[in-house]
Amino acid sequence: MSTRRLFSRPARFAAIAPYVWMALFFLVPFGFVLKISLSQTAIAQPPYTPVFDLAAGGTALKQAFAALSLDNFRLLVSDNLYVLSYLRSLVVAVVATAILLLIGYPIAYGMARLPRRWQGIAMMLVIVPFWTSFLIRIYAWINILQHDGLLNRIWYRSRWCGSPPTRLCISASSIPICRS
Repeated sequence: MSTRRLFSRPARFAAIAPYVWMALFFLVPFGFVLKISLSQTAIAQPPYTPVFDLAAGGTALKQAFAALSLDNFRLLVSDNLYVLSYLRSLVVAVVATAILLLIGYPIAYGMARLPRRWQGIAMMLVIVPFWTSFLIRIYAWINILQHDGLLNRIWYRSRWCGSPPTRLCISASSIPICRS
């Protein structure tokens, strides 16, 4: 087999397509966000002072790079509001990941152990709920976690405690449940 045939034009396009996709939909927006984050903030529209003016030439580009600052990042690590929000987001992500791993691995193991003819059906039973809208799922979780919702009624009828928890829907513990 010759290498000419291996790297024909369609094969080259197929190999380049993911890189073009990544550049177009990840690197370009990331560049915009990076430019804004390194710019000086301003109370204006847009909410930053523009740094790059490509029409001004090379010297203006050198001045633009000199004007970039890390002040916005210094503000992020010095203000407790941002630090605590970031840490809370990390906690939510770790808890949601742990819940998904605890639920997902046994389900995947069970699906892998099913007879071949039932595996497709089991896969569809796992995938179909993800076709529903995110908003519909959130409303479903609100109905389940609200004061007179399904979870509180089960909790109360099982006699685990004298009265059901009243604020399941608006609590920090409900966020990872709803995210998973």
